[in-house]
Amino acid sequence: MSYDISALKVLIKKIFPPKESVYIVDSNGDGIMDSIVIKALNVFMPIEIPEKIEIGGFNTENFDLSNFDLSEYGKLYLDDNPIHISKKDFDIEKLKERFLIYHKGEKFRIDDLISGKLAGRLIALGDSINILIKIDKDAIKKFSEGKHKLTIESELIPKLEFYFELTKKNLDKKLEDIISF
Repeated sequence: MSYDISALKVLIKKIFPPKESVYIVDSNGDGIMDSIVIKALNVFMPIEIPEKIEIGGFNTENFDLSNFDLSEYGKLYLDDNPIHISKKDFDIEKLKERFLIYHKGEKFRIDDLISGKLAGRLIALGDSINILIKIDKDAIKKFSEGKHKLTIESELIPKLEFYFELTKKNLDKKLEDIISF
């Protein structure tokens, strides 16, 4: 089935401004770029994070992080090149340290989101949520200066294409320059 998601594309550009939503950062102060920060700006309305999150057939209430297989939920592409994340390469403890969410100076792990620790938290109009994803040194090299496209294909949601641009302004930054603590 085909959906017209043109309005959603406009909203995505507002939430993720192409030149101000993706940063390549040094997350631990050692001078080596090791992470991506994705900034999402709430331009829609105040949002309260629910106790359980449901998207299509996915929900956090029945979610077992230890048996998670990303490939069952969809496919990711960077500049039309697939990003492969197989279950055998997937270490849950690493995920908890590699995927962090920041809001108003507080840091949350993926298991905090799944367990409902963020339930009731208000994301006010104008607030940003910063998602930090630690990646290996070979993968970080793919994020070079210029225009890029991240594509998400899933049966849970219509195909999403997220365009962003990396410039000297958002490459090689310190985490504390991007996220307020």
